[in-house]
Amino acid sequence: MRHIRYIPAKTGKNAVFFLMCAVVALGVFIGSLPFVADKGMDTPLLHQFFSPHLCGNTVFSILYRTSLSALLYLAAVFLLGAFAFGQPASTALLIYRGIGIGVSVYSLYRTAGMRSMPAVIVLILPLAVGTVFVSVLAVRESVRSSNRLLKAMTSDNSGSHERSGLKMYCIRFAVLLLISFVISVADSLMNYVFADLL
Repeated sequence: MRHIRYIPAKTGKNAVFFLMCAVVALGVFIGSLPFVADKGMDTPLLHQFFSPHLCGNTVFSILYRTSLSALLYLAAVFLLGAFAFGQPASTALLIYRGIGIGVSVYSLYRTAGMRSMPAVIVLILPLAVGTVFVSVLAVRESVRSSNRLLKAMTSDNSGSHERSGLKMYCIRFAVLLLISFVISVADSLMNYVFADLL
């Protein structure tokens, strides 16, 4: 027993976070495949407005569409957390988010080739990183909520503890929604300042 080491909870959280990021990376790979991206460029549900030239190229349209995309995504993840068996679907949404990034990068590359790299780095990458961060945190909270509900179904302990958990769940998603809006505003301003890259 002396050789068994205690693994801090923070280490476990970090491992889950990076594992979820790897799931998003899988989605990026899938979205960058030509047969997926060619169809995804014409489908807002797939490209998810990560690329400014798929948003309308105006500050308002970029702000509106990226904000709407974030709202719908967070709403879907939030609702999945209300089900005891929502974990697989929540995790699948990480792949879906990655597909949007992959399709958007591919669409710019197809339009301008290697000349699109500055636009990808300046206009897509910051939005993608911020969105992935929010998405991973949202899915992590959703999975935790589903796990709590599953545990409550198999135990006699419920009531006030579950109500407080639901309150914190709503507060955390409200914060994530606010962060997403700030990211959308920053992305719109970046597109305004660096519009010449497109």
